[in-house]
Amino acid sequence: MSSASRAFAPLDLLQLLSVALIWGANNIFAKIAVDAFPPMMTVALRFVIVLACVFMWIRPPPRHTWRVFALMLLFVGPLHFGIQYAGLKLATDIAPMVVAMQLWAPASVVFAALVLREAVGPLRWAGVALAFAGAASMNFDPAVFAQSWALFLVALASLCYGYGTVLVRRMGGGVDPWAMQAWLALATAPTMSLGSLVFESGQIEAAVNAPWYAWACIAFGAIVSSIVANAFMFRLVQKYEVSRTTPYLLMTPVFSFVLAVLMLDSRITPQILLGAALTIGGVALVALAERRFKAVA
Repeated sequence: MSSASRAFAPLDLLQLLSVALIWGANNIFAKIAVDAFPPMMTVALRFVIVLACVFMWIRPPPRHTWRVFALMLLFVGPLHFGIQYAGLKLATDIAPMVVAMQLWAPASVVFAALVLREAVGPLRWAGVALAFAGAASMNFDPAVFAQSWALFLVALASLCYGYGTVLVRRMGGGVDPWAMQAWLALATAPTMSLGSLVFESGQIEAAVNAPWYAWACIAFGAIVSSIVANAFMFRLVQKYEVSRTTPYLLMTPVFSFVLAVLMLDSRITPQILLGAALTIGGVALVALAERRFKAVA
C-alpha cells in the first residue's frame, strides 16, 4: 500500500496532532518570552539550548551545496527568527501575528516558481492569492492596523522562511535532518547573540528580573518545539506524503487562537477571524493542489 493510500496509524495521528498543538502553544510561549527579554536575546537563548542538545550531530554538508546551504541557514535561522521575534515584541495582540506566520507556505510556492522554475497550476496560485489576501484583510480591523508594523515584520519573517524551504529543496538530499537542526542552531545562536550585544540593551536586567515561566517558555521552544516536534515530523514525513500531513498542521493557528484567549486575554474580532479563515483556506488550497498534482504525476 502506498503512502498516499495508507491510513494514519493511531500513534502517528496522535504525534501529528501533538505537533500542531506544540507549535500552536509555542506561538503563545514565544510572545510571553519576548515580552520578558529583548527579542534577539530570546532567539539566542533558545538556540543555545538547541545547540547544547544536538551539537554532536554536526556534519559537513555536501561540498557542492555549501553556498546554498549557508544561504538557507541565513534565511531559515537568523533572518526568520530575528525578524519574527522583533515583530512579536511590537505586537499587542498575538492572533493576527499567528495568521501571518502561516504565509510561509504560499510564499514557498512563489519562490519555487521563481527560483526552481517549478510549474504552478491555477489552483495553487489561487491558494497563494487567497492566503495573502486574508492576511492583508486583517488590517481593516483598527486594532490590527494599529500594530501593522508588527504584522509586517512577522509576515516578512514568514517570507524568509518560505524562501529558506525552497533552498532546502534546491540542495536535494544528502543532509541529515538532525545535522540540519545542529547547523541551524550553530548559525543562529552566535549571530543573534552578537546582534543582541550590538543592538539591544538591558539583557542582564531582563535575565535577573524575568519570571520563571518566561525561562520555561524559552526552554519549551528549544526542547519541545525545535527538537521533539521536528523529530516527530521527520518520522512522519518519512512514512506519509507531506501533502497528507500539512492539512493537519492547519490546526496550529486554531490551537494558538484558543490559548491566546485563555492565557493572554487576546481579543479575536470578526475581522481577524475572517482574515484567518481566508489565509488558512489559502494554505489548505495550496496543500490540496500539491496532493492533486502528485496524484496525477
